[in-house]
Amino acid sequence: MPPSRPPTLRPEQVWRSAREPLFWLDAGLRVAWVNPAFEELTGVAAAAVVGSACPAYGPSGEGDAADLAASLSPPPEALAGRCATAFALFVRPDGARLRRAVAFQPFRDGRGALLGLLGRILEADESPPSPPPGAESEGHRLRVLLMDARASLLERFGFDSMVGSGPAHRRLLEQVRLAAAVRRPVLFVGEAGTGKRHAARAVHQLGAGDGPALKVLDCEALPAEILDRELFVAAETGAAAEPAARPRLAAADGSSLLIGDLAALPRDIQAKLAAALEAGDDRVRILAVTTGDPEADVRSEVLRGDLYLALSVLTIRLSPLRDRRDEIPLLAQNFLERLNRRGGRQRPGFARAAEDALAAYHWPGNLRELARVVEHAHGRGEAGLVSEADLPADVRGNLGDAHPPPRPAPPRPLDEILTDVERRLIENALSRSRRNKSRAAEILGVSRPRLYRRLKELGFPDADED
Repeated sequence: MPPSRPPTLRPEQVWRSAREPLFWLDAGLRVAWVNPAFEELTGVAAAAVVGSACPAYGPSGEGDAADLAASLSPPPEALAGRCATAFALFVRPDGARLRRAVAFQPFRDGRGALLGLLGRILEADESPPSPPPGAESEGHRLRVLLMDARASLLERFGFDSMVGSGPAHRRLLEQVRLAAAVRRPVLFVGEAGTGKRHAARAVHQLGAGDGPALKVLDCEALPAEILDRELFVAAETGAAAEPAARPRLAAADGSSLLIGDLAALPRDIQAKLAAALEAGDDRVRILAVTTGDPEADVRSEVLRGDLYLALSVLTIRLSPLRDRRDEIPLLAQNFLERLNRRGGRQRPGFARAAEDALAAYHWPGNLRELARVVEHAHGRGEAGLVSEADLPADVRGNLGDAHPPPRPAPPRPLDEILTDVERRLIENALSRSRRNKSRAAEILGVSRPRLYRRLKELGFPDADED
């Protein structure tokens, strides 16, 4: 075993001949030295890894020196001056994956300043599947869970981006795997921010392999003429043209097309897309995304029923984050490590109180909101674990009740309610007509002078005549 006192000689002069893999991190958490047993275990030469910083994120699977250094990041307890054990995943250049426990022993000078840390990679039989109570760093717990979750995803699916746990997530992964195995349209349904497009990209990645890239059409951002041009081939002209020919999808290379949000697709283009799918045009695989309830959109005629039927043979519904409460700390750790990969500030994980606060919040914005909250916390406070105080005030305020009962709104006069309804109807008509007031009056079924009068009475900013 290494000595328990700070070294007076360089580490390689004392521990070079040790048969167990050892490494030394300097006070700046850079690899200063590794012994031959370390090189043999990891398959990486000392010259390649010495000098590398040890960032606070798990290995990416590349098997290079930077990946190796990421596996050597010490837990917060070791940086605080206490001996600690943390699990790590070592990916060798030959692709072999070694899960080992690493014991960290800090050394400090007489004033308490950190001199460095000695790391000892334990043998496989010293690394139990789960550490005994108190043996592993609490600050490293989420990192280990994330490491194992990503390793499992890589082994089963070949990607590690859809991190999660629990029955709902396992069902989602199985649906993604099944959808990728057949070239049929897939409809992804869920609240805003639940990761629908991410799941669609996973289906494409699994199904296409090294094939054509995924093309994305954003129906909310693109004008109708561009959507029509990108979706369909130009109409044929001349004597040979068939006037009643069904529309054909533009791409013919076996690629996948991601359409989102489906409900924002103009209805005339919805009709053409439904006709193309009904004709069995499978040269392009359609992956469609819609937010909310597509059945309600069909009833309100926002979404065509024939298009919904054509796309909903394979439907993948993504659960809101409030229904995946046990997964929230793991997902937060995944977002945190993504931020660490950018370089700069490194936050290794979350204090238990911060985990509890994240798990208790109701997350109306789902994964998108969680990513923003983690980014906010990453840039606040002191280095080390993210504390509860680093979280936004609204997240901290929901500790006592994850779903506080809504307070009944005070009664409102009927005239006020009707005015609000009228205001929303007018605003919707103006939006649909691109602020053309004559067209908006037609949509509302009122005369143009009446519309102008109500615009002024309701205080619309564009109440003046065109």
